[in-house]
Amino acid sequence: MKRFYIFLIFIVAVTFCVDVNAQSNDNFKKLQEISLDQIHQKKSKSGTSQRQNQQEISVNDSIFKLFDVDIDLTLGEISLDMSWGDPVKNPQIRGNKASNLYGRVRHNADGSLRWHRGFDYYAPKGTPVYSVGNGTVSLVQNHPDYGLCILITHKRQKKTYYSFYAHLSSVSVKYGDKVQKGKVIGKSGTTGNAYNLKDQEEHLHFEYRTSPKHGDRKQENPNAILKTKFYSADPKNSWQANVGVVKKGGQSLFE
Repeated sequence: MKRFYIFLIFIVAVTFCVDVNAQSNDNFKKLQEISLDQIHQKKSKSGTSQRQNQQEISVNDSIFKLFDVDIDLTLGEISLDMSWGDPVKNPQIRGNKASNLYGRVRHNADGSLRWHRGFDYYAPKGTPVYSVGNGTVSLVQNHPDYGLCILITHKRQKKTYYSFYAHLSSVSVKYGDKVQKGKVIGKSGTTGNAYNLKDQEEHLHFEYRTSPKHGDRKQENPNAILKTKFYSADPKNSWQANVGVVKKGGQSLFE
């Protein structure tokens, strides 16, 4: 298994170097051709030891950095519209579980807390996905974990925001496109590490970032920008998978 991961990183590194060079010369277009969906087909479905988990985390972190690119920070224009929307119509959190919200809401195999860096919205495959604000498409990429994904840069007078949409089945925008709040940018799917999810588990993974790079891990709570806010019904509970979700104002999603 260790030899497989070393070989995998070597192959990805070679592919990535070629594509990053192409991207810098051709506005990121060739980067969209990267596809490593088979990585997840080869992952073992059986339980793993803590050491194996640590090795996988290390490999995943390396892949995240390999797929990072130098986003053009000058891309796009400043928008005076500070209003925000939602990435899906009639938003619901996947499974109505607080473990699908943002924060240290999940657990590793050994019981330790694990970060979830965005919101998982219930979204059957093919659900339209919308830009949450006015901005510019800064990245369209096929990532081994995130699957087919889109990053949008939202420039405002005093701050730049980044919205990120993952596990898509298709995209309807390209690098450099200007988008308005509410524009359909693609459709939800089960790509990346969501490849084996079905029915009620199908979802859109959404992140609000303060840095465009995957490996920087600079995500913040999506409630900071989204129109519809979601909270844990019992944030002090250590097992958020057993806790329900409420909307802003305390109304349950399914009442």
